[in-house]
Amino acid sequence: MRQDSAALPPPVLLGLLMARPRHGYELCKEFNRTLGQVWRLGLSQLYAQLKQLEDAGLVAAQEEPQPSRPPRKVYHLTPEGREVFLEWLQQPTPYLRQMRVDLMARLYFFRELGLPGLPELIARQKEVCRAQIERFERLAAEADDDFRRLVLEFRRGQVEAALRWLDRCLEPVGG
Repeated sequence: MRQDSAALPPPVLLGLLMARPRHGYELCKEFNRTLGQVWRLGLSQLYAQLKQLEDAGLVAAQEEPQPSRPPRKVYHLTPEGREVFLEWLQQPTPYLRQMRVDLMARLYFFRELGLPGLPELIARQKEVCRAQIERFERLAAEADDDFRRLVLEFRRGQVEAALRWLDRCLEPVGG
């Protein structure tokens, strides 16, 4: 039975399983090698998230025998897990503070898995940023004190910088 998606961990582990099935330690190593610069995930947290994903029917595990050791679980993506991952991948990140993690993970998977749709995601993300800029401008114009106005102008400036950076996301790696 599928759990409420808000109760599940972000679909980053699903993305790592898109390439091929992996066991937990291998997933952790790959995660830290590729996404460790933007996201922290310890081994115990990874196993807890895998359990949640398995309980939700998004991943399935098979035991694989090992010589002189207990069998290990090898996780693979279910069709529902693939669907959830691809749906997540297409969603813009609603808040600037989440872009550093969520959007970076999405960019990684678009590039790593060679999936179509990156320009469309960037366009949707720009729409989100433009709406935030308009909101901050409106709130700053309505602000009744200088400090609040300064805070809102600062936040607007951060979103404007992110909007400019989004164009860079469409350039080839190393470009």
